[in-house]
Amino acid sequence: MTNPINYIDVESRPVKWLVDGLRNQTIIVDNSFQRRYVWVQKDRISLIETILLGYPIPEIYLWQNATDPDTGDTVYSVVDGQQRLTTVQSYINDEFKLLRSGLDDKKSDYVGLSFSGLSPEQKSIIWKYPFSIRFIKDTVQYSSIVDLFLRLNRTNTTLNPQELRNAEFHGKFIELSAEISENRFWESRKIFNKSDVRRMLDVQFVSTLLLFIRSGIEEETTQAALNRIYDQYNESYPEADSDRDVLLKTLNVVDQLIGNEEYVSQIVRKKTHFYTLFVYGYYLLQKKVASTVLDDAAKKLNVWYENYENDGKFGDKLKDELLTEYRVLSQEGVQKKANRQRRFEIIKDYVDL
Repeated sequence: MTNPINYIDVESRPVKWLVDGLRNQTIIVDNSFQRRYVWVQKDRISLIETILLGYPIPEIYLWQNATDPDTGDTVYSVVDGQQRLTTVQSYINDEFKLLRSGLDDKKSDYVGLSFSGLSPEQKSIIWKYPFSIRFIKDTVQYSSIVDLFLRLNRTNTTLNPQELRNAEFHGKFIELSAEISENRFWESRKIFNKSDVRRMLDVQFVSTLLLFIRSGIEEETTQAALNRIYDQYNESYPEADSDRDVLLKTLNVVDQLIGNEEYVSQIVRKKTHFYTLFVYGYYLLQKKVASTVLDDAAKKLNVWYENYENDGKFGDKLKDELLTEYRVLSQEGVQKKANRQRRFEIIKDYVDL
């Protein structure tokens, strides 16, 4: 695509055309571009109010796919604009109301109303509202569409690095990261909150664990390091099955280390401490320790994190020195490989005392 603008037509289409397309699947959300649905309630309400007030909305991008030779229907992929389209569709489906807290005009006559509660005039405004659409021709190759999406969003602060990776990479490494992020362990231990999941930060964090299994604790956990390993294992990832097995077995060890211990259960919800406990769990897995050893370690770790959280002391010089050092390493330069290595060593040394 030497000159992208030559392959894009700009036209206007009403909400009715877009919603019908979403319903009959002639307009589809392509998950290889679009992130998980991330808008919160206030964002959704604000968009509908913008439509009702007649203000413009940023354009959306649709990529023309195949045309059915019998019906003449053309299928379009949403390259950019998922949030806007799905918000309008969900409002028309009565899935949320225009709560006062999310509106600028808090005295308007549509306060608190779902779509079905609007006046006929207000419903008509929404159905007829014209979206500006950039239609990308079907002659444009998929790789060029990815380049277009990334260029549209790299300077957009609403997209984080993992969401951009979701558009750029579709190989084995991201597939495995996404698969493991859906393991029931994360929900049962409340490691990820709803925002983490919406913004794909769960997939990103799992990627750092796979990066550790691939390259060890010496490898950086920066965005650049993640980009490198995504690229390295995008086409071929022969170790995928082995890495999945090791990671899931390590999670089982971590689950035993957490057990029913109050303070360990709380601390692992902070990613820095979870990473440290994961590395320690991997170490114990390699040593093939017995379950009784894991139970004893869990009790010791609970005392450790109780003192950590409450600024407590052991009354033992060596343990207190280790705890003081661990506090510093957990608050400053947490991603530095030397700090990650030392945090692991401190936990190992403490449990072995």
